[in-house]
Amino acid sequence: MYQDVADATYQIQCGPSLGSGFSFRSLETVVTNCHVIAPLLTNGKPAIAITESGQQLSLTLIASSPPNQHDFAIFKINSQIPAGRRFLTPKLMPALSRGHQVIFAGFPHGVSDLLVQEAIVSAPIGNHGFYLDGSVNGGNSGGPIVDKTEGHVLGIVTQRRFLGNIPMAQMRSQAQQLALHCQQIASGGSRAIMMGIDFTQFANMMAQGLLLIDEVLQANANSGIAIGFKIEFVNAEADNQRLN
Repeated sequence: MYQDVADATYQIQCGPSLGSGFSFRSLETVVTNCHVIAPLLTNGKPAIAITESGQQLSLTLIASSPPNQHDFAIFKINSQIPAGRRFLTPKLMPALSRGHQVIFAGFPHGVSDLLVQEAIVSAPIGNHGFYLDGSVNGGNSGGPIVDKTEGHVLGIVTQRRFLGNIPMAQMRSQAQQLALHCQQIASGGSRAIMMGIDFTQFANMMAQGLLLIDEVLQANANSGIAIGFKIEFVNAEADNQRLN
């Protein structure tokens, strides 16, 4: 089962964004998170699926949900599909009980190696998702969450619970604005020099340092609490699109 899940999982690349995805209901259909393919929706950047061995497959977007709702995107593979690939079938469950054993797969931190890991369902979240007690990191988004006993897909890895995410996002935004402001000043040939110190350059270095700190913390922060969204929303859209 672990190898079957691995053989159904891809790395999804869309511009600078890296996430995970998987073949759903057929070899030709690939599912991921909507937020993973944001560069496609905002700037038209193409999305591709990449196998663990590095084969790249082109994708065409079929449907997507708003990222602030069920956060999924459905694609069709346009390239020849390599031999040995698998697809996952859904298991629709109104509620997942605590302790339900699952496995999930993906490419954490954007590494090229595919990881298949074990977890349990910690608690339900309303009627749309559940907490997952597992080591989920950036790059896992869009990967499958699979019933450990039967091998059916139950949900999609969508978020990780990170308490510092909101204040860090604010710091990131302010640092980006500061860096942009410094670049605009420098491009105009202006400098703010006092006592031999170029404060424009100094402020830009501070902004870049804060962005680097943010990147390192985001990459390594792992509370062991992830959030999965149920597969039923993807399955309903696949039915609506008359996909196999």
